[in-house]
Amino acid sequence: MDELKLLKNKWANQKFDKQYSAEELNGLIQKKSKSSIKYIFYLSVAEFFLYISIPFIVPNYYESFDYYKSLNLYEFSIAISVIGYILLLYFMLRFFRNYKRISVTDSVKGHLSTILNTRRAVNQYIYFSLGILLVFLCVVMYSALLFDENLVAFQEKKDSIVMIIFIIGIVISLIIGVFGLLYYFLYGRLLNPLKKNEKELMNINH
Repeated sequence: MDELKLLKNKWANQKFDKQYSAEELNGLIQKKSKSSIKYIFYLSVAEFFLYISIPFIVPNYYESFDYYKSLNLYEFSIAISVIGYILLLYFMLRFFRNYKRISVTDSVKGHLSTILNTRRAVNQYIYFSLGILLVFLCVVMYSALLFDENLVAFQEKKDSIVMIIFIIGIVISLIIGVFGLLYYFLYGRLLNPLKKNEKELMNINH
């Protein structure tokens, strides 16, 4: 057992004669970056197809628009849906452009620039998506307090308005929290390798 441990230590501490150049190291890191950016693009494509399939897989999806009509939010709900599609398509194109760019770049500076652009695009996509969702939820909840007959009747009870606002705040926070964690889990896991690659490239560039 001691001999095996000694052998492992020798292997861990041995020195290799092969010395990689900056170009070779950049090429090795570039393969990992290309893989991460590719999966970010694939994930956005999968999200887009899931988005457009929601009306077909969610029961009574179109009936929800009848509720929005009762709140005078029918046009608003349609506009938010269209904005969501446009937003996702826009960032899909940005992810694809970064993927194509890193497939042809051969310099450390160009590689680093693509990583930074990709990370910035992913973060912007997450913030914009959560921002639109937050605006939509706040507007719907506010309109429901004004026009939903059940909520209007409930508000007439003593101290009920405070309870309703408190519950609405919790619901909105939970929904935003769940979507935030989901985006972080899906896209964040793909950004972590890029962050590591960025640090390695910074060391090469100095």
